[in-house]
Amino acid sequence: MTRPYIKARSWTWKDHFGTETPGIGLMHGGSVKAHLTHAEARTLADQLHDLVDAAGNSQPKLESTTPDQE
Repeated sequence: MTRPYIKARSWTWKDHFGTETPGIGLMHGGSVKAHLTHAEARTLADQLHDLVDAAGNSQPKLESTTPDQE
């Protein structure tokens, strides 16, 4: 059995009234499994970073750069 996997992509949710909510779609295959607003996606990313750090991630943190270095 393969491990389940999701992919994040830019996605605008449209409800049955036609109201659009821009954000991030969490996709599995060709279907949206969850939609997050940009603020919700940022919060989830922070939570994921915290979980990785708490698990004792062995990878070193990336060096910070200034905008001039990018």
